[in-house]
Amino acid sequence: MDLSNRDRVLSRSFSCLSAIILLLGSVLTLGEAGGHETDRLGLLEFKARIVDPRGVLSSWNDSSHICEWYGVTCGRRHRRVTILDLSSKNLTGVVPLHIGNLSFMREVYLHNNSFGSEIPPQFGRLFRLQKLFLSNNSFSGQVPSNLSHCSNLLVLGLGGNMLDGNLPTELGSLSKLQVLMLEYNNFIGNIPPSFGNLSSLQLFTTLSNNLGGIIPETLGWLRHLDMLILTSNNFVGTIPISIFNISSVTVIDVAVNQLEGGLPGDLGFTLPNLRSIILCDNHLSGPIPESISNVSNLRFLDILSNNFTGKVPSFSKMRGLYFFEISINKLGSGQSDDLDFLCSLTNSTKLRELGTSVNAFRGPVPNCIGNLSITLSVFGLAFNHISGTLPSGIGNLINLERMGMTGNDISGDIPSEIKNLNKIKIMYLSQNNFSGHIPESIGNLTMLTKLKLHSNNLQGPIPSSLGNCQSLLLLDLSTNNLSGKIPSEIMGLPSLSIYLNLSRNSLTGSLPQEVGNLKNLGELRLDKNRLSQQIPSSIGSCESMESLYVQDNFFEGPIPSTMNSTKGLRVLNVSNNRLFGQIPEFLGLLYLTNLSLSYNDFEGALPTGGVFRSAISTSVVGNKKLCGGLPDFQLPKCDYEESKRTRISKKTKILISIVSTLVGVAYIVSLLCFFWLRHNKNASTSSSSENGLLHVSYHSLLKATDGFSSTNLLGVGSFGSVYTGILDQTQSIVAIKILDLTRQEASKSFIAECRVLQKIRHRNLLKVLTACSGFDFNGNDFKALVYEFMSNGSLDEWLQPSASQYTEKSKLNLLQRVNIAIDVACALDYLHRHCETPIVHCDIKPSNVLLDDEKIGHLGDFGLARFLPNVTQYGMGSAVSTKGDVYSFGVLVLEMFIGKRPTDDMFESGLDLHRFAKAALANQVEKAIDPDLLQEIEESKKRQTVAPQGKNKSWFSILECLVSIIEIGVTCSSQSPRERMDIDHALTKLQEMRKKLLEFVIIA
Repeated sequence: MDLSNRDRVLSRSFSCLSAIILLLGSVLTLGEAGGHETDRLGLLEFKARIVDPRGVLSSWNDSSHICEWYGVTCGRRHRRVTILDLSSKNLTGVVPLHIGNLSFMREVYLHNNSFGSEIPPQFGRLFRLQKLFLSNNSFSGQVPSNLSHCSNLLVLGLGGNMLDGNLPTELGSLSKLQVLMLEYNNFIGNIPPSFGNLSSLQLFTTLSNNLGGIIPETLGWLRHLDMLILTSNNFVGTIPISIFNISSVTVIDVAVNQLEGGLPGDLGFTLPNLRSIILCDNHLSGPIPESISNVSNLRFLDILSNNFTGKVPSFSKMRGLYFFEISINKLGSGQSDDLDFLCSLTNSTKLRELGTSVNAFRGPVPNCIGNLSITLSVFGLAFNHISGTLPSGIGNLINLERMGMTGNDISGDIPSEIKNLNKIKIMYLSQNNFSGHIPESIGNLTMLTKLKLHSNNLQGPIPSSLGNCQSLLLLDLSTNNLSGKIPSEIMGLPSLSIYLNLSRNSLTGSLPQEVGNLKNLGELRLDKNRLSQQIPSSIGSCESMESLYVQDNFFEGPIPSTMNSTKGLRVLNVSNNRLFGQIPEFLGLLYLTNLSLSYNDFEGALPTGGVFRSAISTSVVGNKKLCGGLPDFQLPKCDYEESKRTRISKKTKILISIVSTLVGVAYIVSLLCFFWLRHNKNASTSSSSENGLLHVSYHSLLKATDGFSSTNLLGVGSFGSVYTGILDQTQSIVAIKILDLTRQEASKSFIAECRVLQKIRHRNLLKVLTACSGFDFNGNDFKALVYEFMSNGSLDEWLQPSASQYTEKSKLNLLQRVNIAIDVACALDYLHRHCETPIVHCDIKPSNVLLDDEKIGHLGDFGLARFLPNVTQYGMGSAVSTKGDVYSFGVLVLEMFIGKRPTDDMFESGLDLHRFAKAALANQVEKAIDPDLLQEIEESKKRQTVAPQGKNKSWFSILECLVSIIEIGVTCSSQSPRERMDIDHALTKLQEMRKKLLEFVIIA
C-alpha cells in the first residue's frame, strides 16, 4: 500500500473512532441525565410519603438541582445522590420503596425520627451502601434478609425501633460490617451462629430484646471485636470460653440474663485490653479469678446480683478503676481479713463507686479505707457480717455522697471525723452496735437528705446541731437509748417530708410546739418514749401528715381540735397514754384507715362514722368510760338520763322535737318531689342487667351511703371512691365504688371491669352484686359498681406496720399468710387457665386483695384487666401475658413474708425486693423474714409443739417451709418472663407448704 492510500485509511479510521466517541459520549450523557431523573423522582416520592413539621424539605422542588437540596450530597463525577442525611428532624411517615432506586447511595442517616411501618427491602438493592442508620424510629416487622446484598456495608444501626422476629441468618455474610446495633427492639430467637462470619465486626449490641438460647461459640471468631453488649435478654447457659480469648475486646456486657457457670481462671491474661466487664443480674458462680488483677486498664467492674463465692482478689494494678460493684453475691471466706482487698483499691485514684453490700464478708473494716481515693462518692458495705469499729479515716473521703453500712455488727463510737464529709447526702449506719453519743459535729453535714441511725445502742441527747441540716428529707434515730428532750431545732426543719422516726428511745419532756413547722412531713413516729404533757395544738399544721404514732408515752389532755385540719391523715395511734375527754367527732370525718385510742381515759359516746364503723380498723379497748358505738365494739349503752354531762334540757328536747318534725316533713316532700321528677324527667336510670342482678339507681345508692357521706368513705382509688352502705333491697352491708368520671380513664375502667366481672365466678374473686350507669339529680353521668363487703379490709392494711402494732390480734400469722397467698394464686389460676378467654388482671398488689370475715382472700379491682388477645404491655417491660401477673404475684408473696414494701427506703443503688430476697436465701435468710413471723416461730419452738402424729417438729423445719415460700416469690418475680413459673405451679408448691405447716401448731 502506498503512502497516500495508507493516509486515507488512517483518516477514515480516525473519523470512525471520533464518531464512536461522540456516540458513547451521547449515551453517557443520556445515562447520567436518566440517573439524575431517577434520583429526583425517588426523593420527591420520599418527600410525598412523610410529614415534615419543621419544613426542612422545603428546598426539595424544581427550582434547584437535587444536589442542592437540604440533606442531600452528590458525587463530584456523576452528580448522583451518595448521602442522605435527615437525622433528628422530627419526620414521620413511611420510607417509600423508591429508596432502592438511588443506586449510588453510600450513606443513609434517618435516625432519631418517627418513621414507621416496615424497613423497605429495597434497601437491599443499594450495592454501594456503606452506612445505614435507622435507629430511634418506629420501624416494625422483621429485618429484611436481603440487606445481606449490601456487601459493602460497614455500619448497620437499627436500634430503638419495634422490630421483631428472628435475626436473619443471611446478615452473617456481611464480611465488611464493623458496627451492628440492634438494641431496644423485640427480637426473639437465637443469635445466628453465622454472625461469627462477620470478620470485621468491632461493635455488636443486642441490648434490651427478647433473644434467648445460648450465646453462640462462633462469636469467639470475631477477632476484631471491641465491644460486645448482650444486656437484658434471655440468654442461658454459659458465656462461651471463646469470647474470653478475643484479645481485642474492651467491653463485655452480658448483664440481666440467665447465664450460669463461672469465669475462666486466665481471664486476666487473655483479655489484656478489657476496660469494662458487666455481668450483673445473672446466675454466675465460682470465684473471681485472681488473674483479673492483671487487667490494668479495667475501668468498670459490675458483677452485682450473682452467686460468686470465695475471697476477693487484689486489684492493686487497676489504677484507672472508677466503678467497682460486687454487691449481692456470696463473697467472703469467713475470715477476719475478708475486706483486705479494699486496701488494694487505694491505688485506684479515680474510684467513684464502691459497692460490696449483701455478701458474707466478716472481720473489721480495715483502716486503709481512709486511703481510698478522695474521688469516691458512693461506698456500700451493708448487710454483711462486719464487726469491729468504724475507722476514723472515713473522714478522709471528703467527696463521699452516699454511705451505707446497715445490717452489720459494727460497734464503738461513730467517729467524730464524719464532720469532714460535707458533701454527703445519704448516710445509713442503722442496724449495727454503735454506742456512745451521736457526734455534735454531725450538724456540719448540711447537705444530708437521708440519715438513718436506728437500731443501735446510741445514748445521750439528740444533737440540736441536726437543725443545721436544712435539706433533710428523712431522719430515723429509732430503737436506741437516746434520752433528754426533743430539740426544737429538729422540729423546725421544714425540709423533713418522708418521715421522722424517734421511736423506741427514752426521750422525755414535751413535744415542741415547732412540730407545726413540719408541714410537708408524711410520717411522724414518737412511740415508746417517755414524752409527757399535752399534744401541742400546732400539730394541726402538719397538713401532709399521713401517719402519726405517739403511743406508749405519757401524753395527757384531749386530742387537739386542730387535728381536724390534717386531712391527709390515714393512721393515728395514741394508745397507752393519759389522754382524756371525749373522742372528737372529726376523727370520723378524716379518711383514717387505722385508729388506735386504746388504754387512755376517754369518756362519753364513741362516734359511729368513718373509721369508727370498723372494729378491725379502730381499737378503743382500755377506756372504761366509753359507751355506745357500733355493736362490734361491745361497749355499754350510753345512759344519758344518769349522766349529768350528757343530760338534755327540756328546752333542748322541745327544740329537737320541732326540728325533727320539720326535717320529717321536708323529707316526705323531697321524696314526693323526687318521684315526680323521676317520673317526668327520668333523672336517674339503672343499668342492672337482665340476668338476675339487683336493680339499683342513683337514688338508692345515694340513700345507702348517707348521701355519699365522708363517714361512709372507705378509701379513694385511681378512678374513684369506695363507700360502705346498706342497700334497701337486701338490708346488707355492701361496698360501693363510685367512678370519678372527670378522670380520663375512669369510664374505660368501668367498662373493662363490667366486661370481666360478667364472665367470671370464683370464691377468691371479689363478688360484684350489680352495676349502675345513669345520671345524678343534676343530669351528670353517674357510674358505680356494688360489691360484696369485705369486713377485714385489704391485705395492705394488715401488712403495714400501722396495722400490726395495735394488738396481737391485728397481725397475720404464718398459716394465715400462706392461706391468703394460696387464695390469690387460686384466683389467678382461674383467670389464666379456666376462663373461656384467659384474663390478665394487670394490677396485683396487696391493696387489691380483700379479706372476708374468715380472712379468706378475694382478688378485686379489675379496672385494668384485659382479655388476653387485646392486652398491651406491663410488668418489667415484657409483652403482657399471664407472666406479668405472675411477676406481680411474686412481689406480693415477698412483701407478705419479708414484711417490706417494694418501695422501702432500703432498696436503692441496684438493690430491690427481689434481689434482697434472692441474696438472703443464699446466706442470711433470717434477716429477710418478717420479724413478726420469726417471733411466732420462736414461740412455737419454746412450746415444743408435738403434732397429732406424735412427731416432734423442729424450728428448722418451719424455717425451711418459709425459705421455700420465699423461693417461690423470688422465682415468680424474676426479671425474665421465661424464668417465672406458671401460676398453677406456684399454687401447687404453696399448697405443699401449707400441708407441711399444718403438721405444726404454730398459730399464736
